[in-house]
Amino acid sequence: MSLPYPNVSVTMLVVDLARLLRRRFEAALTEVDTGLTAGEARTLFYVWRNPGLRQAMLADIMFVEPMTLVGYLDSLEKAGLVKRCPDPTDKRAKLIELTPAADPLLERIGEALHTVRAKALEEIPEDSREMLETLLQTMKDSLLQEAARGKQK
Repeated sequence: MSLPYPNVSVTMLVVDLARLLRRRFEAALTEVDTGLTAGEARTLFYVWRNPGLRQAMLADIMFVEPMTLVGYLDSLEKAGLVKRCPDPTDKRAKLIELTPAADPLLERIGEALHTVRAKALEEIPEDSREMLETLLQTMKDSLLQEAARGKQK
């Protein structure tokens, strides 16, 4: 092909990195034995970071389809790890909360995340890590702002 390659190296690096991190996270989960699928573990983690969200909002921030999330939540609820509570402002909506039974699994998920993070950052000097996180957060914020503007139209 005679077209010059587009200058998208940062974009493709981030896409490739996300895939690699996800793969490593899934492998690390099997080592800490949570008994959960990767999707269920990810859902539990997001509920921990964002307690009391509606199911639709949780699906949105996880970048999964609402029906996919419902399957994860059904399994987690059946295992006694989360509960769906009525939203006091909208009787049709459910808020997702953790149960105390989730705590040991969240510790193991945290171990898996720590292992993956440590491996990913081992070659990056300590004083550069904060800058890396700041830059990545800025990229994420820019894309989220753009998406929010698109929803407002």
